[in-house]
Amino acid sequence: MCGTRPTGWRSGVISLELLVVLPALFACTLVAVQFGASLSGAVAVHEASVAGAQMASVLGRSSQAVLIAGIKNTVNESLVSAGISTDSTGPGGWCAANMQIIVQERVSDPPIYNGSAGADGPALQSVPAATSIPADCIRVTVNVRLAEVAPDLLSSFGFSVVSRFITGSTLRYFNG
Repeated sequence: MCGTRPTGWRSGVISLELLVVLPALFACTLVAVQFGASLSGAVAVHEASVAGAQMASVLGRSSQAVLIAGIKNTVNESLVSAGISTDSTGPGGWCAANMQIIVQERVSDPPIYNGSAGADGPALQSVPAATSIPADCIRVTVNVRLAEVAPDLLSSFGFSVVSRFITGSTLRYFNG
């Protein structure tokens, strides 16, 4: 019989193709999952900054302690409702090792509140200049560590989310 191949040869080719293609397919799947989780987290952090700025505009220029407490609680509630833990012991608490909130007005350089000083934990981002804020406006910036939002799936390929963060910043006029 001329030109016939043994039956085991075809299954060997398929096995070799799977060995070549499956790792690349697996890596592409990990990239898609990492990107999706990161994008979902970025949307949640932006929504938290919007909610914090809305609370700040409603509270207006009342007591700074009331303003900061209202913004912190609103941002925390927004992040927890999106499934992002803001506390190392469980959802709902304040833990600035994972998150930073910066509250600024045009007249406040340094900012009214910068969640990176003293007991609040390490700074995740430097504070932007308040000179670009229009009069009668307040800016709320929320920074969250990317490791709190998305799993570190690509670290074996050289991309780690450990030292990265997601930022959401919102500028809003005071209501009163």
